Order: sequence, then structure tokens, then C-alpha cells
Amino acid sequence: MVLSIDENVSKRINSLRFLLIVFVVFIHNNPTEVNFASGTEIYTIPVYIAKIRHLVSGIIAAVAVPLFFFISGFLLYAKETTFMSVLKKKSRTILVPYIIWNILVALFLFVAQSFSFTKPYFAQNIIRNFGLLDWIDVFVGKFTQLRKNQYPLVYQFWFLRDLFILNLLFLGIKKLIDRFPFGTCILFFILWIAGINIYLVSTAALFYFSLGYYVIKYQVSYKKIDAIKRDDILLVYLITIVIELFLKEYVPIIHSINIVVGSIFFLKLTYYFIRNEKIYRTLAWLEKYAFFVYAIHGILLAVLQKLSVQIIPMHGGWILLQYFSVTILGILLFLTIGIIVRKITPKIYALLTGGRL
Repeated sequence: MVLSIDENVSKRINSLRFLLIVFVVFIHNNPTEVNFASGTEIYTIPVYIAKIRHLVSGIIAAVAVPLFFFISGFLLYAKETTFMSVLKKKSRTILVPYIIWNILVALFLFVAQSFSFTKPYFAQNIIRNFGLLDWIDVFVGKFTQLRKNQYPLVYQFWFLRDLFILNLLFLGIKKLIDRFPFGTCILFFILWIAGINIYLVSTAALFYFSLGYYVIKYQVSYKKIDAIKRDDILLVYLITIVIELFLKEYVPIIHSINIVVGSIFFLKLTYYFIRNEKIYRTLAWLEKYAFFVYAIHGILLAVLQKLSVQIIPMHGGWILLQYFSVTILGILLFLTIGIIVRKITPKIYALLTGGRL
């Protein structure tokens, strides 16, 4: 039942990773308010700007996390492996950087909160006031209300937390799907679209991760996606986007449909990425820095947001300038830092990225 991962599949996955990280940064730079020590600034977003930001961050970029979970599940189930080998590998590639980055951010916040000229930008989650449960929650993100929405201190790492848990459960998920393939798929799908909280992991994570096994189990080739005509999937995607932008209240399920259609669209797009040698070389080079950009962007993006709203007036079209400029400049900054760290201290870079050199 193993579906071999040939060079073509590997190249297509590699060509997509950095683009998905760009989407993640766009998702996280979509502020309607910014917190300072003096209080919270709340912004009135014009309708047309809200639509543009939702188009990019809420619809197009929304495929990023589901696709990452799908790719992770696909790669895991594509080869025979054991629980201990998965535990060993994922501890190195996920758990170690997960712990290190949360510690680094805690230290960064402690230092930033210790000086009067930086404290106004980092007044939330005062590190020196943390108790035992708070420190546990820095890594778990489940027990206290200090961090909203049950995120660890490095909030974007909820993805790594859930991914690590799913990797530990991979044999159980496989057995459940093998025993009840149709029923399990329907169950996971309903849990996802209904937004039911099962506490252990995100239901979106569970559905898309398990979808990776379905592809392996039923030998679904990427050629099935390639067989879809480009103009057909593009037309369907545009229609579903328009529906979500303007008619979502009449079709509540449209966001989930958009994620599915968008995922197919971007998976098909990789066919064109790898056909152009120059584009693929660039994307393959950027892929080396995808994890680092993902890991560092949370804390630095928050800094850039707070600095930008003091420079850029947060009203009218200026809001759109802040949205795109901070995201693009931020990605360039995070990438530059990654390049410098990787060049100067490759061993530290490997440690910070779980061996992703």
C-alpha cells in the first residue's frame, strides 16, 4: 500500500513550502487592533479594505496550514515505519526546535520587558510574573487564559504541537481508517467543518493529516490533479472566492469548500513551478529557510506591526499599505536573518530548524 515518492513529487512539495509560509505571514499580519502598554488601539477597517485583506489572508492564504498537515501525513504514511523511529525523528525535527524557540521567545520577552524603552511594546504576558502553570503552558498552551485561543508562547507553533501529537497517533489513525475507511473520513470531515473542539488536536489538523493516509491507501496519484484542466479549477476557485466574499452568510460552508478547492489549485500550480527551471531553483532555495521564517516571524511580526502603526496612519487606504508593506518587508527581514544565521553558524541553524539545512 506504499505510494512511492518519486523525484517529481518531492520537487513539487519543495516548490510549495515557502509559498505556504508566505501565506502564514499574511494570515498573521491582519490586525484590527494592536496592544501597547498604554492600552489597545482599535482600528476601523473600511469595507473594501476588509474584503481585500480577507481575500488574501482569509481565503487564499487559508490553504497553508491544511496543506502542511496533508503533506506531513502523506510523507509519513508513504513509507513503512515504526512508532519508535517516528518518535525519534519527530523529536529531533519538531519537539527540539519547538522547545528551543519557546525558551528563546520567553528570554526575549523577559529582556524586552526589563527596559523602559522597549517595555511598552511587550507589556502583555509579563514573564517575571509567571507561575508554574504558566511556564507549563508556555509549551502546552492548553491550561491558562494568559495566551488566548490555547496557543503556546510561540503562538504559531500550535501547528507543530498538533503535528507532533498526530505523529504519535499515526498508527491508531491508520488502524481506524483501515477498519472504517468511509465512516472515519465522514467523521473527521464533520468534526472539521462543524468546528467541534476535541481538545487534543485541531480537527482541521486531524482531517487533513489523515487525508494524507487516504491518498497512500488508495494509491491516488498526483496525475489525478494534473488531469484537471487549469482553466476549470481556476474558474471554480474564482466562483467560490466570490461567494465567500459576498454571500458567505447564505452559504456558511463556503469557507471549507474554498480551502479544498484552493488546495487542489495550489497543488496543481506546482506542476508549473517545476516545469520552469529558474522558478523551481528559486523556490527550492527558499525552501531551505521556510521553517526558520515560520519560527521567527511571530515575535518579530508583532514588533513590526507596533512600529508600523506609529508611522503609517491606520485609516483609509493607509491600512492597505500597512498590510502589504509590513508583510513583504517582514518576510524579507526574516529571510535575511535566516540566511545570515545559516551562513555564520550552520550548526545553530540546524538546531533551530530541527536539522533542516
